Amino acid sequence: MFKWSKSDLIVIPLMLLIISASAVLLHFLLRNKKYYIRRIPLQIISLIVVVIEIIKQFYYRGNPDFTYYVLPLHFCSLFMVLMPLSQFFGHKVGSIFKPMTFVYSGLVTVLVLVNPNALIGQSTSDILGSFHNIHTFVFHFSVIAYFIFSIALSDYQPKFIHCINVTCGIVFYAVYAIPCSYRLQVNYVNILYSFFEPLEKFRLWAGQVWYNIVLFAAGVIGACLICVISTLIYKCCVKFINKRNFAE
Repeated sequence: MFKWSKSDLIVIPLMLLIISASAVLLHFLLRNKKYYIRRIPLQIISLIVVVIEIIKQFYYRGNPDFTYYVLPLHFCSLFMVLMPLSQFFGHKVGSIFKPMTFVYSGLVTVLVLVNPNALIGQSTSDILGSFHNIHTFVFHFSVIAYFIFSIALSDYQPKFIHCINVTCGIVFYAVYAIPCSYRLQVNYVNILYSFFEPLEKFRLWAGQVWYNIVLFAAGVIGACLICVISTLIYKCCVKFINKRNFAE
């Protein structure tokens, strides 16, 4: 945890600065525009995520470097479905999937800051060195951009009840990811073993079943915590804005 390489120390803060500055600029440029215009940046990010994942699958098709790890069975692979559902399929569908997309992208943002190597590997040290590095870098920072842009463009209004949405999403993922991980013998989202030493010690002591239960329970708790914190911050901001408007 918190083991950043020298390149991480340079690239990650720089990317966060660029993304945040762009989000602030878009906030002021689009704040008085209609909703369908304000969501365009998020739609563009959604398309980038889908396209780069499709390119990845075609790139490794028949490639000697292909392994089952390439398949879109990672937790982050959910974004190539969740983002389009959130942005291109109307309000009713969006209201179901936006909580998942926002919270999971927030979770990815936190995890990149806590342990960059676990999500983006060494891609910051040689971004253009291989297709793998390009894909890893662009994909994950697009997810981070989606999270920050969602806040800046007021695209999602968090609610406590959305903990149900994010929990159901993780349970749905576990239902197919766990069997696939064991069947293919690929360590998707640390299902087979953990790179986090305390969890790995727990796995060796308690066994795989309890380890997987604790692993996904921790994911649910983390996602719900982001949802709750986001809701509290949102409610505080709304109250502050209402008070200021009333005073004026």
